[in-house]
Amino acid sequence: MYLTRLKLIHFRNYEQLNHSFYPGVNVLYGRNAQGKTNILEAIHICGNGKSFRVNADSKTVMEGKEGAYLFAEYVESMDRSVEVLIGRDRKKSLKIDGIPAKNLKELLGNLFVVVFSPEDMKMAKEAPSLRRGFLDGEISKIRPSYVDALKNYTKIIAQKNAALRRRENRDTGAVIDAYNAQLAGYIRIILKNRKSYVNKLGEYVRETHRAISGGTEEISIVYKETVPETGIAETLKKLRERELFEGSCTAGPHRDDLEILLNGKDIRVFASQGQLRTLMLAVKTACLKILEESTGHTPVLLLDDVFSELDQTRKKNLLRTLKGIQTFITTADDADAKL
Repeated sequence: MYLTRLKLIHFRNYEQLNHSFYPGVNVLYGRNAQGKTNILEAIHICGNGKSFRVNADSKTVMEGKEGAYLFAEYVESMDRSVEVLIGRDRKKSLKIDGIPAKNLKELLGNLFVVVFSPEDMKMAKEAPSLRRGFLDGEISKIRPSYVDALKNYTKIIAQKNAALRRRENRDTGAVIDAYNAQLAGYIRIILKNRKSYVNKLGEYVRETHRAISGGTEEISIVYKETVPETGIAETLKKLRERELFEGSCTAGPHRDDLEILLNGKDIRVFASQGQLRTLMLAVKTACLKILEESTGHTPVLLLDDVFSELDQTRKKNLLRTLKGIQTFITTADDADAKL
């Protein structure tokens, strides 16, 4: 799978753009604030239905205009296309191969796109919620049933938390038991999918990380569960008194985390910016491989400001790992554009 053409009208700083691309590595070179990342953002919207930079896609509409139009033409086994019309009123309409799509769900699974941006490095260093959100997003791309389990789990956790905060009568314990009985099945589905994904992710990350770092560093990724996959119902029962005392759900997939170690040490504490960037590049490449393995299609890879804080050896090693993948790289450095 590769993108052949992108057309933009009134998107960000582009009054009009109509550009063709190569199946291999495409380098977008220019000064800062010239619109390089805007092109990556447009490709991401065409593939995933939303921006990776802002929560409201209406913010991508050019100032003074009522809407933005995006058209992506790509090759799968045949020529295909995606069209997105974004209104300043937050309305969005989609077309796949010229046929209107009913919703965002119909768009997903057509043009596969994986993106790396500098913001992704926060996932490795900051709050556990970012790591959980990353996992949930990636698993949702390949396991539709996971989305439903996650939604139901989140809904029941909110209801259970509300009951724990109230604690207004003697029946609260029985109510919590009823919620726990519903949660157990969803916890099992979420843990099974997350742990399976992390195992595969860790395998591919180690492989790619060695290639980029030259084998000088070793990465390990471990899923840290707060409720063990075996004995879920029993664990929830043991937690009941503590949760009634604290007035909130103290354990479950919404409290789990990923432990990432670099040469056996916590990456949040010991990694340099260059090491963090290398890690996240390996993670994104691993996500791409898992997506390819699951769908049979090689996604388009978007790398925003990827070369910053990487030495020359790592830059060249990274490029070697991208063989066979259509990649878009932004850079403001003339030397990087010639690599």
